[in-house]
Amino acid sequence: MKKHIVLIMNAVLVTVILGAIIFTVLRLISSQPVATEPTQPAAAQQTQTAGSEPVTVPAGERYKVGIVQHAANPDSDNCYAGFISQLNDRGLLSNVEIVYIVEEDNDRCKAEIQRLVDEGCDLLYTIGPFASKAAAAVTDQIPVVFASVSDPEEAGLVNSNEEPGGNVTGVSGFTPCFEQIDLVPLLLPDAKKISTLYSATDENAVRQAIIAEWEAEEYGLTVERFPVTGKDELKTATAKIRKEGTDLLYLPIDDFLIKHLDSIVNFANKNRIPVICGNEKMMRAGCLATCEINYISIGRRCADLSYDILFSKEDPASLPVIYKYECYNLVNQQSLDQLGLKLSEAALSKIELVDYGAQ
Repeated sequence: MKKHIVLIMNAVLVTVILGAIIFTVLRLISSQPVATEPTQPAAAQQTQTAGSEPVTVPAGERYKVGIVQHAANPDSDNCYAGFISQLNDRGLLSNVEIVYIVEEDNDRCKAEIQRLVDEGCDLLYTIGPFASKAAAAVTDQIPVVFASVSDPEEAGLVNSNEEPGGNVTGVSGFTPCFEQIDLVPLLLPDAKKISTLYSATDENAVRQAIIAEWEAEEYGLTVERFPVTGKDELKTATAKIRKEGTDLLYLPIDDFLIKHLDSIVNFANKNRIPVICGNEKMMRAGCLATCEINYISIGRRCADLSYDILFSKEDPASLPVIYKYECYNLVNQQSLDQLGLKLSEAALSKIELVDYGAQ
């Protein structure tokens, strides 16, 4: 990433390391659950992260880590798997007792966190916003490392992303908007104009649209925003886009857009407008491309933070929230064919073509 930017949620530095990691999910100590190896695109297969070198710690230096995952889904599972893989790569599994809890019921999740605190966990690793907020509410003494919270400051988990100031820090899961716009010169080198479509009442979507515009301007692209508040405004916006013309459409992660995604994609295909979107789930509906977070890398970075806190005795209050994680580029083969686009060899070497029709 080639620029600093101060987001609405405070200083966020998002950089992309194209590609991601292949990992082996490891069996924990005898009484612990075993993670199932998630499927990753070929483009995501890569060696372990830079902080993975084994370290030497005293054999008697042991800590109890409670892992609390609020939802059972592939992204959260990958945050867990990456954490365990990184501990193993650093030679720390024999020094860490893991208690792994997946609990989707809100009240029971809170109760499990309280139990871990009462049992004397040395650190809590929380996956997702609910578990992270619940842990922060239960203890202000035990270190909490969170995974995949888009805006920790806005969520009230930290005083600021740069200086958390308490017992909580972690790795954000904010949409990689910069990297998604970086796909434009790679896939559509002749593009001059981008239209961004988003819900005006969704603060997160507005933020993504603004970031996308900043990055697009770095490439000399002209950007026209189309904020909408309802179905009628959506029709008006698409009619204006058709009339004025655009080289591509950018759609952030936006519940309103997702609700109407089929009609938006149909409009784009009919008018031969490529669509770059906020995540793979949206791409499956027919968008051309996205840059997707590799959640395993988020788990790995959380393991590194946990090492810093437990073994290097660093204070979480002074460990900034991390916004640097690995991503991978995905391109929809069916959309590519429908639009009649041909990719350069350079582009093909940096993306993973996905044929959803064959899945």
